[in-house]
Amino acid sequence: MCRRFVAVLPLGGRVVELGICMRDLPVAQVVQLGKFAEEHGYSSIYLPETGNRTPEGGLGGRSPWISLAAMFAETQTVGGAVGVAAAPFRSLPHLALSAATLQEQSGGRFSLGVGVSHREAADRLGVPFPTSPLRWMEVACDELMGQSRFGVTFGQGFPVLVGALGPKMVELGSARSDGLVLNWLTPQHARETVELARKIGTANGRTPYTVLYVRLSPYEALHTDAVNYDAMANYHHHFERQGLTSPEEVVAGTCLRSDDVGQAREQLTAWAEAGIDLVCAYPHGLEQAEYEAALAALTA
Repeated sequence: MCRRFVAVLPLGGRVVELGICMRDLPVAQVVQLGKFAEEHGYSSIYLPETGNRTPEGGLGGRSPWISLAAMFAETQTVGGAVGVAAAPFRSLPHLALSAATLQEQSGGRFSLGVGVSHREAADRLGVPFPTSPLRWMEVACDELMGQSRFGVTFGQGFPVLVGALGPKMVELGSARSDGLVLNWLTPQHARETVELARKIGTANGRTPYTVLYVRLSPYEALHTDAVNYDAMANYHHHFERQGLTSPEEVVAGTCLRSDDVGQAREQLTAWAEAGIDLVCAYPHGLEQAEYEAALAALTA
């Protein structure tokens, strides 16, 4: 799957597309981030759908749908994606309608990432979790890839990408959608995932587009994030499959240190050589001036 709006960076003899992933930003900052991306060579902004309960019992997170609508209104070329939507928490027709609206508004710059989320998030929100996540995603892909089934007559053609951790979801997304949104991968396992995706995609007449989220923060923030994710069963198994047995190993193998630009660029080169199509730098735990400086350094 190829975008019409692409900014790229040559790394390790291969040209790789760079994007930005951010969560829980105020709308005005998302608009600014879109403008920043256009100025600094980033092709896309990916906004995860979080919406988790806070420790105090409130609802955290901001709507990526509303934020992207505001960003598209103020930008010209940068792509935008909800990546990924916690798809089981709403009806598929409403999901398709929201995606088509942003596709129409943006002039074809929108992509829809869909995932099953995880049981812990469903429990916190008080909503049911699919008894068979794989079967649920099969149905979702078939319905969303056949967008006209819902009777939506505008905003057609938005790419559908599956959020995938394990090999079974990678296979499903490669066979039934436009591509994959991947997370917390070492370069070696990124290469293996890309090879699997291409094999399955070719067998089903598809060329899967691969997006990889890569944390970009100082070491301490990365370590805290790794500890928090490792506490969730699906991510713990994801790390184990890669031979990552501690938060320190997770950070060293899957993250970019904003306090070490040399290391960050070496890692970017490794993921580019692994065949990833779009590497999304994912700053976390940084103020606006700090994450803008870290992102600017990657494309300087």
